[in-house]
Amino acid sequence: MTDTGAVVRTEAWRREAVSSPQTSRPAQMAKIFGYLKGLHATYLLDLGVRLGLFERLGETPQGLHAGALAAACGLDAGYTHCWCETACALELLDYDPASGYRLAPFMDELLARPDGTFSLAGFPTAHLMFGRDYARYPELFRTGGTQPYAEHDQVFLAAVAGATATLPRMFCEAVLPTLPDLEAGLETGAAILDVGCGAGHALVTLAERFPNVRCVGIDVEPVSVAMAQRLISDRGLGDRVEARLLTDGDWPADLTGAFELVTMFLVLHEIHPDHKAAVLARCARALKPDGALLLFDERYPSHPAELRDATQIFAVMAQWYETTWGNQLNTREEIAELLTGAGLTQVQETALSRFYIVVARPAAGSTPAQP
Repeated sequence: MTDTGAVVRTEAWRREAVSSPQTSRPAQMAKIFGYLKGLHATYLLDLGVRLGLFERLGETPQGLHAGALAAACGLDAGYTHCWCETACALELLDYDPASGYRLAPFMDELLARPDGTFSLAGFPTAHLMFGRDYARYPELFRTGGTQPYAEHDQVFLAAVAGATATLPRMFCEAVLPTLPDLEAGLETGAAILDVGCGAGHALVTLAERFPNVRCVGIDVEPVSVAMAQRLISDRGLGDRVEARLLTDGDWPADLTGAFELVTMFLVLHEIHPDHKAAVLARCARALKPDGALLLFDERYPSHPAELRDATQIFAVMAQWYETTWGNQLNTREEIAELLTGAGLTQVQETALSRFYIVVARPAAGSTPAQP
């Protein structure tokens, strides 16, 4: 892998330094142990989801003592008691001597309802799947090799699809109402192209929420497309939703100029840097003249000081655990430059938690660049 950061971010990194404030040895030790805590917290979260502990607590908002929770879930009382105390220490649960343990505020919708709009219940499992890659890091660091996302096994791909299934729902619930022009077009009916459709969750979410839309998803990863096709069939949406596998670099001719909306959910950063301009140019060519491109992704810090910005840290970490996949997160400025090169003008930008969202439309009088 080449040092892409040195290629596209040289100027900012050449000008600015990042220094630690005055601190102490105990404070630095606490910081390291805090990072180690995160590993074990991820396993605790995953176990709480898989064993139904969060779900059972969500069904009993008044609280349960550890023994009652263990009995309700068919688990050992001693282990469950330890899980409860640790989850309380992590501020996932609250405790009352009279009523026992209950979910901390908002943890019901984040962890106890896997099909809920704002559920993060699938993310611990997905991140544990990411952790499997670390076994190869010493080899890849020495050789510069990569392990592309598409080369992971079906268990890995399914875990990631399950975790990110909630993101289109979050977008529709929390972000779309702030984009009234986009929402109005979907209400009246629009043709949507989802680029990098994965397991099809964005396609299905949009189709179910807006019964007048027609959706086409495309992807180059066959396992994910097969999952998308099954999901579409299971939801009874085959009459107006389809997922296609692209087997070469060309897009079918029927995609050109056919869509009011092109979406990309966590896709731009997964495209090889050498191909991003061409893919965005194809997205622009797929739009009707009054259409829009929606990017839902993550943005990398624009300056070294932002590496320690609390709103940016997860983008930095995502670049870390995806670096051996060959992925590269772009800065806000790089995304704007890519859009301009594709003949698109950014008209809106916003954020949802760690995610960066951009709406772009064809620039007046522009002709999208040929890929």
